[in-house]
Amino acid sequence: MSLSQYNKSSVQVLSRLGLVLFFFIGADAAIFRSGFYARYLEPDSSAGMMQLTLLRERKHQTEWKEALVLTMGDSRMNYSPKLANEYSAQKGYKFRLTHGGVAGTNPRVWHYMLRELDPTARRYTAIVFPVDDYDDEDTFIDFTDYPFDVNYLSLLLRYSDLPEYPLSYTTPKYALEAWKACLVKGASLQQDLLALFNAPQKRLKTASLTRDWWPNGSYDYLESEKTVTGLSVDWATRVVTYPPGVDEAFRQAVATVLMRPNAKQTGNYGAYRRRWYGEIFQRYAGSPTRFIFVKLPRGPVLRPPVQTLSHSIRDFASRPGVTLGDEHRAEVLEKPELFHDVLHMNRVGSTQYGQMLADDLARWLGAL
Repeated sequence: MSLSQYNKSSVQVLSRLGLVLFFFIGADAAIFRSGFYARYLEPDSSAGMMQLTLLRERKHQTEWKEALVLTMGDSRMNYSPKLANEYSAQKGYKFRLTHGGVAGTNPRVWHYMLRELDPTARRYTAIVFPVDDYDDEDTFIDFTDYPFDVNYLSLLLRYSDLPEYPLSYTTPKYALEAWKACLVKGASLQQDLLALFNAPQKRLKTASLTRDWWPNGSYDYLESEKTVTGLSVDWATRVVTYPPGVDEAFRQAVATVLMRPNAKQTGNYGAYRRRWYGEIFQRYAGSPTRFIFVKLPRGPVLRPPVQTLSHSIRDFASRPGVTLGDEHRAEVLEKPELFHDVLHMNRVGSTQYGQMLADDLARWLGAL
């Protein structure tokens, strides 16, 4: 083969590879970046729950004309926006609470989620972030390398998030998954795709029914009325008194959440909080949206305090447009009779917390 023939053959091969790559990228974008596949995700998956939450909140943005206050958070921010809004209407408050929290999420996820919910960074009068504490207690969870974040964000990440998002991980395995989520959605959603192909009719029916129900059904949802009355811990002896009739899962939760050993205080959690709340603040620079940090009721039984190295949330108070709620305000709700497990408020507790939040917001926003 002559040199000219070799060059011509090489050009043809490269052209064909380029064409295949073009169609592959185009198909990936058409299916996964257009919003098409979002309708058919497994509803109970992390990505599915994210899309359902976005669906509900966009509906509220369209239908509700009052000033909107968005609350973020994980499963522990389980107040009822519906009951809080009914209470606010009775009190004459001129805003509505709408909840963008998703179980299992954290500030890194919220940064990208808020980009979807609020593209102009001006849709909300205020955004509320619930926290356990204004101090930064390091635990054995490393949120910088938290492996589940990419599952929630698999359809939200963009090419433009390269290389920042993958480089926010320090473990190569998790960084690779982040690169895949930004570059090739199909690879990131491989397990969901396989489950769809294995039972397509079931998935399509489940996804359709859930999307129809979710915007109103999830807004109407009320927490369990169950309590953990009787739960207590003698910290001197580390003896737990359990409510009658609890199962092994509850005992394991107590061991994992309440009786866990203290982690070494390194300041890593404070650095994580500064990084990702900082990203959110930066995106809203120049926006009239206010940021409000509130403390959640920590639980039915409180662990002994830990001396921490950093206090990121307290430091945020010096920023323009950032308000810190009274850190002792929710302590009145830290009772076993107001929780249905070791982490989550029950219906009575969450209702009281929602009313407390509405009253505080009215004062902070000048709605009284």
